[in-house]
Amino acid sequence: MRTNSPPGSGPLLSPRPAGACASGPGGERPRAGSASPRADAGGGASAASGGKMNYMPGTASLIQDIDKKHLVLLRDGRTLIGYLRSIDQFANLVLHQTVERIHVGKKYGDIPRGIFVVRGENVVLLGEIDLEKESDTPLQQVSIEEILEIQRVEQQTKQESDKLKMQALKERGLSIPRADTLDEY
Repeated sequence: MRTNSPPGSGPLLSPRPAGACASGPGGERPRAGSASPRADAGGGASAASGGKMNYMPGTASLIQDIDKKHLVLLRDGRTLIGYLRSIDQFANLVLHQTVERIHVGKKYGDIPRGIFVVRGENVVLLGEIDLEKESDTPLQQVSIEEILEIQRVEQQTKQESDKLKMQALKERGLSIPRADTLDEY
């Protein structure tokens, strides 16, 4: 609808072109503090909530854990301990001052690994380490050489035990496929 007013004497009312911004009543823009229907879409902060960040599911919730010491259990059984420095949407992690901790019985040893990049699909468990309770462990720390030797002996004992089990099953007419012939997935 058009009004017959002389040019420059008042606004012309015309349909808004496609893609133009919506304005409030009377042609005014919405104020910065006013809530809009999409103000809090996607879990972000809004002015109506006082500027507080809402909980965001997934890896975005790890943002508050950056620069804290974490323990990461990998799919292959390794345990890493280091400072979380970076994450992304795929849960890929960057750990700094990382050590690989090897547990055997009540003993453990730490192998320094430096900066470690972990692909997100390999993470089984990620947990923050309480620095105050970290030294209150019933485990005994031993040297790297000693823990590796203890681990080797334990693995060798397990292999011999598995071999005896397989032979006993074979004598009874049973066979179980070996783990190295199966897919890991």
